[in-house]
Amino acid sequence: MSGFEITCVNKDQRGQIIRLGGVGWTLTPREAVVKVISQQLRLYVRVENHLFDVGVRGEGFAAYLVIEPEGLALAGVAEVPSC
Repeated sequence: MSGFEITCVNKDQRGQIIRLGGVGWTLTPREAVVKVISQQLRLYVRVENHLFDVGVRGEGFAAYLVIEPEGLALAGVAEVPSC
């Protein structure tokens, strides 16, 4: 799969993602949302040995990252370790 694999996330005390990254890169959630929406970047994540695209739900500042096609919020995926 082409694009960048999310291999780790950092969350705040409320469980919201404050940083996500992979080998040699890191982004804020806002940066990732903008790049995914504008099709500048394709992100994916590995869950239980399966690869899933990362998409965006919501609009404006309420936009958040999800695993496609299920729409599960990326912040709720326990399999992604902390950076």
